[in-house]
Amino acid sequence: MSAGYQEQLNEIMGRLADQRNQLQATQERLAQQTVKVTSKDRSITVIMGTQSDVREIKFQGQGYRSMAPAELGRALVEVLEKARLEVRETVTRAVTPMMGFGNEVRDSMLGGTDQLRMMREVQQKMGLKNGPGGSRSALDDEDETDG
Repeated sequence: MSAGYQEQLNEIMGRLADQRNQLQATQERLAQQTVKVTSKDRSITVIMGTQSDVREIKFQGQGYRSMAPAELGRALVEVLEKARLEVRETVTRAVTPMMGFGNEVRDSMLGGTDQLRMMREVQQKMGLKNGPGGSRSALDDEDETDG
């Protein structure tokens, strides 16, 4: 293995370890995090964990007692759905900075997308669409290395 390749591999392994540590810290933080949503009329409050687990439902005041059962049910569903959407946004914001790492690794290992495109063009011009010996080439489907 060449020294340049080994250095590149060591760098990627270090970045992978950093990515793993960041993901673990994010998972731990999200496990403790909740969202709190209150209905428009302020009669119902829902507290939900980031795995869409309902942690608490609070009925404020006495207004909910005068609601018809169907009305109370709709209000509960509305607040729960609102909380679920906030959970999704919270989790998305937390994990978005970590997305695309697999693409970076692949591009780095293959010398970047320009080189990959040129290699595919050469491969096609040489009639090596399936790689030497008719087998599939590593360049045929770059998406398989996405992580």
